[in-house]
Formats: sequence, structure tokens, C-alpha cells
Amino acid sequence: MVARLLAGNLLQGARLRSEELTRCLMHAPVPETLEALLDRLYAAPAYGKDGVFGDETSAFALVRLALQLFGPPVRTASVPGDLVVSNHRDGAVRSPLWIPGHLNIEGSLDVDEGAWLLCTGDVRVGGATVDYEPGSVIAVGGSFSTARMSTMGAVVIGGGLDVADTLLAWRNDQRLVVEETLRAGLLVAWDHVVDAARVDAVRLDSDAGDALLRQHLRDEVLTGAPGAASLDVEAADQWIRRNVSPRR
Repeated sequence: MVARLLAGNLLQGARLRSEELTRCLMHAPVPETLEALLDRLYAAPAYGKDGVFGDETSAFALVRLALQLFGPPVRTASVPGDLVVSNHRDGAVRSPLWIPGHLNIEGSLDVDEGAWLLCTGDVRVGGATVDYEPGSVIAVGGSFSTARMSTMGAVVIGGGLDVADTLLAWRNDQRLVVEETLRAGLLVAWDHVVDAARVDAVRLDSDAGDALLRQHLRDEVLTGAPGAASLDVEAADQWIRRNVSPRR
């Protein structure tokens, strides 16, 4: 089981953390449901301490443990419109949201601050995918596809990530981890760690100059004098949250 946990980029080389997680989650009697795994995590004395429990490491470990315990996903949950995961907003699905299978969302996905979405299979989002900090976590055992995405939280994808339009990864408190290929029409990595086995995208980093920014982004998300443009990252985020492309 420790070797299984170490298979992910996020846990690679973190043997002590993996062993501690395994002891916490897998002691006898072995949990028989995903909910029982999560209850055991929350009850751990070390939950929320030292970056071992309560973060994306724990979330992705739970997804991998669920796959180990219950096997590959066979069912698909479908959402005909938008899906909001939040403990604060009226009408939202409460966090943590466990999906023991694949997830198909026809509209957009919104994971609020402090909310967790954990899915053992593939996730397909027809519209935009957005999250918040602090504390939002998206952990997916399979692949993830979406029209566009703005992330400042913790995202861990066990397969590939496919963003048809723009992927904005910003702020530096969390990171985006993709164990296979990250594909995007445009990747804007603005002071945010992006860790993927392979990246297939036009990429703009926080040191991108005026010419590159104006080549790929709308004037409405840029600021500064002619010849000295910079990205208004909050404006770009708002465009994506409205499910509108910030690209030219």
C-alpha cells in the first residue's frame, strides 16, 4: 500500500507521510466504504497538522486508496447543469463530495473555498472549472476535461488534464499536479506551481512581456501603458468564472 501511495507525483519520495497516512486509514477493520475512509481521516489526531492530513496529499491518497479497495470505477454520475460544491452557499452540494465513479457535468464546476471534490474516475465538465483559496481541493483518480479553468487551489489529477480554451493557474499557495499530459489552448501560469509529466500548450508565465500578452490575451484583461502591458489576473479570473474566454 505504501508503494501504491508513492506512485503519485504528489507523494513521490514522501515515505514517512505515506506510511503515516496508510496507518491512519487502513488499520483493522479495513473501511468498506468511501465515507468510512473519510470519517477515519477526519478523526485522526494529526488531521490538519504539519501538512500531512487535511490537504491535497490526504485527498489524493484517499482517491488512490479507494481505487485500491474498491477497484476501477464502473458508474457515471451526471449533472444536467452547473455543480457547486460548498458548505456556505445556498443550493450547493455539501463538501466533501465523493464520487465513486466517473462524473459528467454539462454546465460549469465551482469548488468553493474549503470544499473538497474527490472522484475516483474521469471528470468531464462542459463549461468552466473554477476553485478558490484557502482550502479548496480537487482530487481525481482518472482524467479531467473542461472548456476553460481558473485555479488557485490544490488540484491533483491522476490521468491527463485537457482544457480546450484557457487554463489560468494563479497565486502561489497551492499547486496543480497532473500525472500524465496537460493539454490546453493557452496555459497562464501566474506565480503558481504547475507539475505535469508533459505539457502541450502555449504557455505564458508571470514574466511574459507586452508582445506575448497582447498576442494571446484580450485587451480587457491587460493593464499598463502601450509597450508595457501586464496581466490583470483577477480580471482574467472573472472572465473564466463567467465561462467566457480571455483569449484573443
